[in-house]
Amino acid sequence: MWTSNIKKIYAFYSVISIIGLILGLVFLISMNEANKEIIFLNINEWIQNIENGHINNIITHVVVLSSLFILSLIIIGLPLNLFLNLYNGFSIGFIIITLTNLFKIKGFFYSIIYIIITKAIYIFFSFILTASNSKYCLVNINMFLKTFKFNKEQLTILCQKNLLCIGIIICYDMFLYFVGSKILTIFNFLIN
Repeated sequence: MWTSNIKKIYAFYSVISIIGLILGLVFLISMNEANKEIIFLNINEWIQNIENGHINNIITHVVVLSSLFILSLIIIGLPLNLFLNLYNGFSIGFIIITLTNLFKIKGFFYSIIYIIITKAIYIFFSFILTASNSKYCLVNINMFLKTFKFNKEQLTILCQKNLLCIGIIICYDMFLYFVGSKILTIFNFLIN
């Protein structure tokens, strides 16, 4: 029962992420030209300055993921976990369509490389984290409704999984902070 429920949660969040990806792809297409131009100018400026900057998501990820973990102790975490998966899918779609519109096929390849370098680890572990958080919320709801007996062992495993995912994401964010820009600079030939 436990395994089949977590598989259903993973399947559900996969669908939500795909919907977010599609929304991200459609979002830029539905924008007016003035807004597209502003986005393209900002991206060009960011790419020109990427070598001198840092990819700094450490504080954002710590706050968001820790908040989700804590809010998952109560029912509020359930819709927020859903939103995080939708947002992650949206951001991937938006990055792909924007860089493709700006730099054509080279932009598409650069966007895939950018996503793999800067987002793949985060999205993978945040996906596991949100699924665990949702399972935790559902267990709490079922315990409240008295349809599920409290199982300290399963809840301990969920907490450990969440803390492990947050720890891995923080370590990877620290790695990206110091060398992420240098790695991306290697692939700048695609968009220059």
